[in-house]
Amino acid sequence: MTIKSAADEAAFSASGQDHSADTTGQRALLALLELSKALGSTVDLDALLRVIVEKTSDIVDAERTSIFIYDAVNERLWSRVAQGLGVATIELPLGSGVAGDVARTEKIANIEDAYQDSRFNPSFDQQTGYRTRSIICVPVHDSSGQRLLGVIQSVNKATAERFDERDESMMKAVASHVAVALERTRLTEVTMENERLEQALRLASEIQMRMLPAGSFAAPDGSFEVRAALRPARDVGGDLYDYFQSDDRLFFCVGDVSGKGVGAALVMAMTKTLFRANAALQADPAAVITAMSARLYEETDPSMFVTAFCGSLDLRSGALRYCNAGHDRPILVPGDGGPIQALDARPGIALGVFPGFRYQTGETTLTPGDQLFLFTDGATEATKDADQLFTLDRLWETVSDFTSRGSRDLVEDVLHTLDDFVAGGPQFDDITLMMIRFNSPAPTS
Repeated sequence: MTIKSAADEAAFSASGQDHSADTTGQRALLALLELSKALGSTVDLDALLRVIVEKTSDIVDAERTSIFIYDAVNERLWSRVAQGLGVATIELPLGSGVAGDVARTEKIANIEDAYQDSRFNPSFDQQTGYRTRSIICVPVHDSSGQRLLGVIQSVNKATAERFDERDESMMKAVASHVAVALERTRLTEVTMENERLEQALRLASEIQMRMLPAGSFAAPDGSFEVRAALRPARDVGGDLYDYFQSDDRLFFCVGDVSGKGVGAALVMAMTKTLFRANAALQADPAAVITAMSARLYEETDPSMFVTAFCGSLDLRSGALRYCNAGHDRPILVPGDGGPIQALDARPGIALGVFPGFRYQTGETTLTPGDQLFLFTDGATEATKDADQLFTLDRLWETVSDFTSRGSRDLVEDVLHTLDDFVAGGPQFDDITLMMIRFNSPAPTS
């Protein structure tokens, strides 16, 4: 065992989680990481989709996985990659079979006994001699969430009678990888003929931005709002923001990868994947950060590291739990008009530097109207006239000023202030801003 791998093992022990007891979860994390790496390094679509179906079967413990592409003109599905089937191509009319029904309804299907489900078509089993038992099938949408690109389907859970809720969550994550792969291919076919290098960089920027959630989101139940913006200094950058809701919790993360360009962008994609995967498996932000740091230490160059701030907000009580990995502390904006303050977040070292470091979880409680303003140092280090920085003090003054005037969108207001400050000068670092507003407790279900 090398010193590095031994340190990595220590990181998992330090997280306080029994990782050895959850080999399925670790295997899923590794498979998701491989998907993220393949997405950044594999250009050929068929080769990438083959990796996706193989890793998907590993992630959800399925015997076989297939990806079906949706032909909107003819309203049909056809199999681009079908793992383990002896037929070259499967074509289905929209609404036919489980995959066709998922494409028609655009809703996930999780079936315990295929032969007891009226949507299942046993003809493929009869042709191949295969016996289908359980099925999970998820629609694949484009980055806007409005257009159906296809479906991904796994069959026969190997370790249980049926696929569970975690499998559904993982399949949705894989579906986003399929969407990026398909959209990248379609964009590539249009743009790569002329100005290949310039167009490739622009394409990489588009792909990177598609990996981020919407910059503006309000919960349907009115419990919270999120505003976010990311401006890379180059075509692609190393900043990231992410958030997602799971039941009555909002998970969020802001990060800053050392360096810029394509290398930083690949580490950014890896970091986002690790955050999503780990936050889906464990609720403690310190445990999430510890696991992310250990994997980044193993997978990235020693010169690369990531500062990050991650947390979870209980939408019923306003309880906020968070962990800081070498990042600037967020600004807490009280909803009652009181003075803004730095969140009391104990500093920790950046991700990927020392996997044995013990991160700590901080806790506080938000009241309705409170806002949390997160940022990367690209904002405080925005430069005017080549030598004058915006500074952290000026950022605080800006947030305080807009708060006193009842601003509803601090992200947009701060960006405008930064633009006025630099007066059209060059941007030297990626800038990321995110605001989370806790409006009211989520209604109990």
